[in-house]
Amino acid sequence: MSSEPNRSGVFADYFERDDFSADRIRWLISLRWVAMAGVLVATGFAIAGPFTGVAWPVFLLVVVAGSAYNVMLLRRAPGPGSGKRAAVSQALFDLVLLTLVLWAAGGISSPFIAFYVFHLALIAVLGGPMATLIATAAAFAGAGFLALTEWVPALKIGSWNPEPPWDTIGNVAAFTTTAGAIAYVVLHAVRELRDRELALATARDQAELEYQVISNTLDELEAGLEVVSSDGRIEWRNRLADEIAPTPTSDDTWECPVATRRCETQPPGLCPVWRARDEGAEGRCRFAVGERRYEMLSFPLASRTEGQSRIMNLYVDRTKILLAERRLLHAERLASLGRVAQGVAHELNTPLATIRTLAADMPEAIRSLGGGQALQSDLAESAALIRDETERLGRITHSLLTGGSLPRMRLDSSAPLLPIVERAQALVFAGVREGGPELQIGDGVAELVVAADSDRLLQVLVNLLQNAVDANREGGGRTVWLSARRLGPAVEIIVEDEGVGLHPEIEGRLFEPFATTKPPGEGTGLGLYASYMLVQTMGGDLTIENRDPSGACARVRLPAGSQTLAKDGGVHNRAPYS
Repeated sequence: MSSEPNRSGVFADYFERDDFSADRIRWLISLRWVAMAGVLVATGFAIAGPFTGVAWPVFLLVVVAGSAYNVMLLRRAPGPGSGKRAAVSQALFDLVLLTLVLWAAGGISSPFIAFYVFHLALIAVLGGPMATLIATAAAFAGAGFLALTEWVPALKIGSWNPEPPWDTIGNVAAFTTTAGAIAYVVLHAVRELRDRELALATARDQAELEYQVISNTLDELEAGLEVVSSDGRIEWRNRLADEIAPTPTSDDTWECPVATRRCETQPPGLCPVWRARDEGAEGRCRFAVGERRYEMLSFPLASRTEGQSRIMNLYVDRTKILLAERRLLHAERLASLGRVAQGVAHELNTPLATIRTLAADMPEAIRSLGGGQALQSDLAESAALIRDETERLGRITHSLLTGGSLPRMRLDSSAPLLPIVERAQALVFAGVREGGPELQIGDGVAELVVAADSDRLLQVLVNLLQNAVDANREGGGRTVWLSARRLGPAVEIIVEDEGVGLHPEIEGRLFEPFATTKPPGEGTGLGLYASYMLVQTMGGDLTIENRDPSGACARVRLPAGSQTLAKDGGVHNRAPYS
């Protein structure tokens, strides 16, 4: 991949500047004054007698015409004109004046006929190849006219027949002045060419310096930048574009990220670079590189060369913006959820009070009905569980109605872990049909005490156990394990299942609100989020990972309580269930 900038047009306009062309035209005016002086001297010799065949009045006419033309050019405002066309037109005017002088000095037989070569060289320096061809045609036309005067006597106005030794002197003067004039033009062209080369080298060094400054500046940008030709060749990239842009093919051809990076295009399905090339319109797409999200913006670049359009691609890191948008969306959802929760809490208060009252009356009704002692005990336990749960729900709904937050946690006392686990088991597995997943509780659970709010820890364990049951149903698992162990000043509670494990698309967003893989209507994506926030508030931590060989493993780490209980009243450090 070439990193050199295309500088073909950097100096294209340098030699077309007005001041440069004006200098050339002033140079032509100076040469014309010298030429008019030479014609005036030749007029003097012709009047004196050595060149009797020369029509010197024509010489005078040429001197007057050339001088008047110079004066007109010098008096033109704001200057003598500019541009290559103006310089070439003046040189052609001088070619016409030369033809008149030669016509008056004997035509084709005049030794000064070689001055045509001088004018051709002059026009070649001023105008380039096309102007040289035009001047050559004009010189042939002038020489042809002079030759015609030899065949048509009526067209002849002068002759070249000086007396000896003036004929020899004239021939030597013609050769000397012609050779000197051509040498002068060539030397002037060489000097000008060297000046151009020096200016070009200086400008190239300056452009190289500016390119390095710009390139280094662009490399430090927090955005990728690249230029792609119309046929897909990568002409330039900055450092960040090299890191995040699609990797070019072996022949250094750009490849659209629609296929390589699953780029989300706008408009859909159309590569933004080719849209910028073919339609001249801006294109964009978004793609991911690792955990970062980038947006590529494609813009057509104007080009002077027909069919050689270029496209500039700008890669902008949109990760922070997308995260901010996601947080804002979550905040809006949570706010909406809070308003809905308050409405639901208001509607639930009346039926919860009714259920709580009836549950309180159930033990007396059970005793009055009679029945076996085991049946009465079982029904009384269920009534107590209903009463406790409705009271817990009542506290939650009351808190939602008054402040929109969960009840203040009671963290000033220790709670035995086993009763909380058994209660969570009763709530989750009471409705599990026979043959469904079963819960195995490790022996170490009965010995541990945690510094946590019982209601909130119950909510966390119910959520984790329910997720484990759902995962087992999806993956065909049979068992859910709950174990606990003491780790220094903390207690670690472990819930494991035999399900399908964590889904890759959600593994990094487990504790984000509304993140779920369950079908619509089966999960809100708030369970793990609420559990994580509750555990964090109680001074602990919640992590979830895949379990070997299958399933998932959730770990709740909470501060240990003030004492560790055991059946014999002592302190045991038994190994946790595994």
